[in-house]
Amino acid sequence: MKNIRAVLARLHKELQRAEDVDIEAREILKNLHQDVEQIEESESTDIESVVSRVKVLQSKFAANHPVLEQLASELADALAKMGI
Repeated sequence: MKNIRAVLARLHKELQRAEDVDIEAREILKNLHQDVEQIEESESTDIESVVSRVKVLQSKFAANHPVLEQLASELADALAKMGI
């Protein structure tokens, strides 16, 4: 879980630097922080749906934000490993 929090923090930091990221992507990231908190508190959060949202975020960053795309990919991988 530490790795997930670290990647989320880096993603948030990079997102703050990016000026041309749309509101929807920022909202997805905000919701991901809440999802991770729910995962930490109980195992009831559907990790697959969280991974799916991260992949949406990843695709939004693909063309214009390679660093954000990479961080989203790392986050998706870490979350997917939790669901195994």
